Formats: sequence, structure tokens, C-alpha cells
Amino acid sequence: MSIITPGLTKKFYLGVFLVLGSMILGGITKITFLFYFSDPYIRWTSVVIYLLSWPALFVGVILIGQEYYKSIKRYMSYKFYHENAKKGAKHVYHRTKHHVNKRMKKKPKRKS
Repeated sequence: MSIITPGLTKKFYLGVFLVLGSMILGGITKITFLFYFSDPYIRWTSVVIYLLSWPALFVGVILIGQEYYKSIKRYMSYKFYHENAKKGAKHVYHRTKHHVNKRMKKKPKRKS
């Protein structure tokens, strides 16, 4: 289980989709621009598509950034550390107590 669990909302997934889609689309258009440089129709089409992929990248970064900022802000707060330390200490205490009680019941008898 991870300590940082960002709120994976639909906005977050949409942002990831937009960023990845923009990166893929930008890469494909750069390759087509270089391979079909002599054909003006394909060259200008790839330039236009490349330019249109940038706004999608920025919107995706904003959507991802909001969710990530909220999770990092929560992670960096003192209250978060205090809650986790308290929960961890209780867990260790109860596990140790259970383990010691279990060993005490199985204590071997000494021969006199």
C-alpha cells in the first residue's frame, strides 16, 4: 500500500490521456514532417496537427497538476505524518502484545 494515493478522479485520467495523446501525436507529426518534407500538403498538415497538439498538452498538465498538487500538499502536512505515526505505533504495539502473549502461552515447562 502506497503512502501517497492521489485522488484518481476522471479529471486526472483525462489529463494523463491528453498528455500521452499529445506526446504521441507530436512525435508522429514530427516524423511525418521529416519523411514527407517534399510534399507540401503533408508537411503543412503535420505542422498544423503538431501546433494543435500543444494546447492539449497544456490542458493535460493542468489537470494532472491539480490532482498531484492536492496529494503532495496532503502528504507534506504535519497532520498526515501525525496520523500515520499514531496508526503505525498502535499497530506495532498490538502486534508485539499479541506475539508476546502467544509466546507466554507456549512457554516450555522446566524439569526440576
